[in-house]
Amino acid sequence: MSKYIDMFENPFNGYVATVTTPFSFLLCIIFGPLYFLMKGNFKHFLLSAILACCTYGISWVIYPFSVYEINQGHYLKR
Repeated sequence: MSKYIDMFENPFNGYVATVTTPFSFLLCIIFGPLYFLMKGNFKHFLLSAILACCTYGISWVIYPFSVYEINQGHYLKR
């Protein structure tokens, strides 16, 4: 297993979710706020969409640098 793939297991039903892959950064740059919507992280979807509108898209390039920590935090809180 690659060290760059994070998998979280639900202790109640054994479901394993793949959270972060090496392509998460690239997918976040390509799809922008829609990446977080696909992952089910509605808070960061709204935040990144609002920031993209306010900064004329500059945040779309900056936001992916923190996608790894955002995804980990989202799944650990679940």
